[in-house]
Amino acid sequence: MEASVEQIEQKEPVQTTKMEFYAVSQKKFLIMFLGTFGIYSVYWFYKHWSLYKKSENEDVWPIMRCIFQIFFTHSLFSLFEMKYQNKTGESPKSISNVATIYVITAILGNIGSNLAGSGYGVPFTHYSLFMALPISCWCLYQAQSLANYASNDVNANSNNKLTLINYIWLVLGLMIWLLNVIGLYLMPIVA
Repeated sequence: MEASVEQIEQKEPVQTTKMEFYAVSQKKFLIMFLGTFGIYSVYWFYKHWSLYKKSENEDVWPIMRCIFQIFFTHSLFSLFEMKYQNKTGESPKSISNVATIYVITAILGNIGSNLAGSGYGVPFTHYSLFMALPISCWCLYQAQSLANYASNDVNANSNNKLTLINYIWLVLGLMIWLLNVIGLYLMPIVA
């Protein structure tokens, strides 16, 4: 009888913290991130930090953390890992290397964009935006998958439909895409 009591004690669920994060389906995430040319990342970081602040009563500034996201990417990703571990009792596959890739990609993409805007290395520096986009998307996609799992909404059924606001942002994103594609097309003519 003692063995069964030990087995029951070992199988008790680990107490989870009230830590909350933004759940969004992978499909909606991809549509919004790529459709807005990556601008969705600002909202993505804001929502995660905002929900974390409310759930943990922490003194963090979500607006500053989304604007200066490269300085807070590692801490946010480690919170996803911590929530997962608190929920399951198991350590997830570390995503700190994914956070590092995201930060480096964001910095290099920004440098390339600034150089292209100043006319240096055109058109190759302008291409850095297009190269950074899928890498950044992959990094945040990996983190979102862990956040969804840790938030008890693996498929993000609570946030898997596009809303009117999403469509408005996608229309604005389409304009950004068009301007960038036209800029790439006209660049050899102007240079």
